[in-house]
Amino acid sequence: MVDSSVSGAKAMPSMSTPSVSQDKDIVDKTKPPSAIGDVEEGVRSSFTFKMTGEKLDRDTAVLSKENPAFQRALSKQEVADGTSTLGDKREVILVIRGMIERLVIAEKEPVKLGRFEPGRKQSNEIDLTPYGALDRGVSRVHAQLELMGNNLYVSDLGSTNGTYLAGARLEPNQPSLLHKGDDLLIGRLSVQVMFR
Repeated sequence: MVDSSVSGAKAMPSMSTPSVSQDKDIVDKTKPPSAIGDVEEGVRSSFTFKMTGEKLDRDTAVLSKENPAFQRALSKQEVADGTSTLGDKREVILVIRGMIERLVIAEKEPVKLGRFEPGRKQSNEIDLTPYGALDRGVSRVHAQLELMGNNLYVSDLGSTNGTYLAGARLEPNQPSLLHKGDDLLIGRLSVQVMFR
């Protein structure tokens, strides 16, 4: 370990010693915990470390056990307490990695989700590339949202890495009813669906 106060060099994180501050609100990000369990329950951080041998992966968020999305993912049960009927505006809100995509869906005009080239993107396509879609296994044309009556449905379009609703992989080209607040996994990209 290099002492940065003496040499001016940046200290390298220790690869073997987990370090969680005694204060439950602060996680020492310079020393990765050896496993997710080393981070105490309720501690929140913008990232934590997950180790596989000597490889360091910094793409895992620390979730509280009280987080509803975390509980639904663990239980793999469909949550049907949200309404499945869109309002008169037919506005759908997709929450993707903390960002919001708003769209209005017309009947018989499905909206495709995937990775689209900016110059070739159609008005009925949502490009997920800015949200890290390529690194998260999203296919070019991955899934679609479709309005039937006043209900919103999602279909996987034969993607390589699949589309998941409440932890269950969707069969390709088979529409599944969405409820307000449902969490989709498009490849490995998490998308929460809201509507009004």
